[in-house]
Amino acid sequence: MDLVREKMTAPARMARELVYPRRCPVCDRPVQPFGALICSSCEGMLQKVQTPACRRCGKQLRSSADDLCRDCRTLPHVFERGRTVFTYHSAAGGIFRFKYKGRREYGAYYGKCMAEKMMESAGGSPWIPDFLVPVPVSARRLQKRGYNQALVLAQEISNLTGIPVCEDALRRIADTLPMKNMTPAERQNNLKKAFQAFGNDVELNSIMLIDDIYTTGATMDACAHALYRRGARRVCFITLAAGEDSGF
Repeated sequence: MDLVREKMTAPARMARELVYPRRCPVCDRPVQPFGALICSSCEGMLQKVQTPACRRCGKQLRSSADDLCRDCRTLPHVFERGRTVFTYHSAAGGIFRFKYKGRREYGAYYGKCMAEKMMESAGGSPWIPDFLVPVPVSARRLQKRGYNQALVLAQEISNLTGIPVCEDALRRIADTLPMKNMTPAERQNNLKKAFQAFGNDVELNSIMLIDDIYTTGATMDACAHALYRRGARRVCFITLAAGEDSGF
């Protein structure tokens, strides 16, 4: 049985798309055919992570000689394990528009792909957490962007799977510096005490963190640390995209 429930398109949504056509996450033009979430001619341009993939974080590996990426071999991760849908280089343009250019509508396709990935069998058991927890952004970035892209993804996954979103379980209590050019150690130090878990929903429950991009795992580790301190039983994650393993 397919664990991902297909969502029926409401007449109101169809009417809205006639006036404001949905844009394709790849080419950014109105989606063809009408009513789809991505152009049929564009979908193949997004490269899904295939085996070999890191058994800890899910990042695409360059060779099957090892089952862990370099970061997972050298960094003491806090999260239990993670998975990702696309290789970053194939999805980077769409993710940039989704995150910084207001293309919130891409979330419907992205969330569908993440829901399908999450519900795949992993090690003989489906990934079915008690709650989905989006990685929070700072108040400054939220005001600038208008929405948290991780929350958009979590809501789409929830709509398809029925797994509830626990939006307030995790909060970013400190802003951080941009991490694009930081080393893994610098990223971890930058995120120390950046997150705090709240409420009773976390205690003794299995949590699936939701975010758009996975790089070295510093953000996921910081979030997992806060959730475990609050009593979470298990913390895993799924992201929309991740870069390839950086080396051996």
